[in-house]
Amino acid sequence: MPVNVPMSLLPDYRIVFFDEIDDPYKITQLFQLSLGFTAMPHVLKYIREHDGRYTPEFGIFAVTGDGIVAGGHFLMRITSETIRGSLDVGGVNAVGTRPDHSRRGIMTSVMSRTHEYLRERGLEYSILTTSQRLGAMMMYEKMDYVTIASGWTAAKYPNATRIPAPKEIQVRLFSKDDLDAVDNVYNETTKGSYGFIHRPKRFLEAREYSSGPIKWEHLRIAQRGADVTGYAYWDVGPGTCEALEIKALDKASFHGLLAEAEQQNPDAAITTYDPTSPQVSWLKEVGFQAPIETYMRLVIKSLERKSDAEAIKKLYGVDSGRFRIGFWDGT
Repeated sequence: MPVNVPMSLLPDYRIVFFDEIDDPYKITQLFQLSLGFTAMPHVLKYIREHDGRYTPEFGIFAVTGDGIVAGGHFLMRITSETIRGSLDVGGVNAVGTRPDHSRRGIMTSVMSRTHEYLRERGLEYSILTTSQRLGAMMMYEKMDYVTIASGWTAAKYPNATRIPAPKEIQVRLFSKDDLDAVDNVYNETTKGSYGFIHRPKRFLEAREYSSGPIKWEHLRIAQRGADVTGYAYWDVGPGTCEALEIKALDKASFHGLLAEAEQQNPDAAITTYDPTSPQVSWLKEVGFQAPIETYMRLVIKSLERKSDAEAIKKLYGVDSGRFRIGFWDGT
């Protein structure tokens, strides 16, 4: 049955869960128009089956009287790490409104029902990532979301000296046999951290479609002898080579991954996202500008009381240098 919403709030729409929509291609169209990516039904099915962080309802949407999916988002239950231990929070992912249905209060009503849904499941917080540039930020602030972290990047341009490849590190193409080793590197590099660090086992299988198909040929493995010591995923375009994620157990492996990217793309600007300690110092050693703040924001809402940004930052150890969020993991 559709989720009940007072008609005075949403006179021309009803709010439903994912499985109540008669044609999943309507969701494909929603995200193609609003977010610029085509979430085909088989891709959504794959994500749902491989990433256990999505709730059984999977998504919540506003549907018009004539059946158009006008707006909505996916629903997640995410395990986070705090100074008090593990804490499950509600995750709001891929928020989108069709342009021809914008500014009608659709997303405000959808989010209101989302918050009710999360409270019903005993969750204390709702989280999402957004851009400070977007008008949506104003909407989230009106809903009592507060910013607790920004996205950061690091950049190096072709006029800077390139990195010599560490002799003890081999960098090679990824194979599906490396899935468990990649998990091990990720878990080791985030051990002892706070924030949104928990991922499904064999994460890359879950991640394969979450924000567009992985191009496996862009994934690199760093190896010392027989041991996998790092990995990087590069998004390569005209003049740019971006590490959507780069993790390494030691400085030599990290520099090896950077050096291989520079050698493969000598005329490109090399950038990495969300550099953390000790990566920032490793990047500076080889000529990167780091850290540089981006427009990306992590916002959180308390579902029980007025949101207190400073208290939530303290809970997640934001000022300790041990806070982590993986912008590559689809949350």
